[in-house]
Amino acid sequence: MVPLLASGGGRVGGGRLHRSGRDPQRVLLVADRARIDDGGALTERLADAVAARTRRGLDLDVAWDVAPVLEAVETSTEAWRLWRYEAVVLLVRGADLEAASRWWGGRVRRVAQRVLPELAESSAVLVVRLDDRDRGGTTMEAHLAAEPAVRSAAARLDADGRLGDPAQADAIADEIAALLVASARRAARGRGRTAVERRAEPQPEADRQRAVDAVTEGLGGVNPHLERVVLLARNTFDVPFAQVNLLDHGRIRTLAFVGAPGDEAVQPICTITVRGSGPTIIADTWQDPRLDDNPHVHGAEHPVRFYAAHPIESTDGYRVGTLCVFDMKPHDLRDVDPAVLRDLALLAEAEISTLPEA
Repeated sequence: MVPLLASGGGRVGGGRLHRSGRDPQRVLLVADRARIDDGGALTERLADAVAARTRRGLDLDVAWDVAPVLEAVETSTEAWRLWRYEAVVLLVRGADLEAASRWWGGRVRRVAQRVLPELAESSAVLVVRLDDRDRGGTTMEAHLAAEPAVRSAAARLDADGRLGDPAQADAIADEIAALLVASARRAARGRGRTAVERRAEPQPEADRQRAVDAVTEGLGGVNPHLERVVLLARNTFDVPFAQVNLLDHGRIRTLAFVGAPGDEAVQPICTITVRGSGPTIIADTWQDPRLDDNPHVHGAEHPVRFYAAHPIESTDGYRVGTLCVFDMKPHDLRDVDPAVLRDLALLAEAEISTLPEA
């Protein structure tokens, strides 16, 4: 798992799991680490099971403490940019819910009244109560359940107070998958702005650049893991050139490359990729009007004719750069599997995410 960032930029306990597949969905899982089995086996099982049930790709972000998340989102979903998730899942011990009802009643009401309606425009919420015995509902659950976008479920802890039973994990995966399927159906009916649509929107450049600055401050010398990623990308797509780039103040900063570096390139083609959340695959750049004025396509001694890339994100979801492959001759669109391109970008993203915190 790679670390996550809180709204203030600091790293928090947790990480990110990826599962390959088409049309990936994103889920935030918030849980008490003391209740999850050792070694991350349960979160791995959850990720596998949800991806298998939805038959789609999955990005599962895991945060290990409910309280900081509740505090961060008390006034707005922008704090954690929760709208980028199709679903937000809370695994909460029953006793903690009861304590929340006694001590956090006001905060919970504020979250329910201010945040959930905004979150419901693009996301859904699942609250899973963890307990070692059957209990009644709590005030907190009542506040949350008042929102139509919130579903509740229950799971049984074992004698050690952990959620280690594979059957319980599968049952939670069923709930998450049902939530994602329902979300996809709402999106297909055109109800509200979906998480996919909101992720695809251009990001505020000042915020995006701050995320780039945080990455560049942690950079050291040559990263052999990134070098292996670009070599794998070149071989996978049978092209002469592959790069991992940051888009830094409108110019390319190359972190790893095979064939040719892109350092300091002006008007980089990668700008197109960073503007969106999905892959960019251009079989012949001379046929793409977005590149009519691009100096790397028209007027260059060796013009780029084929280009494919996927965004690389910071741990708080800003598109800081790309993994790209390209050639001086056109290719067939069928030469590039978008899911494989994404997988390679995520390998680079995971490596960048583990850079030392500045």
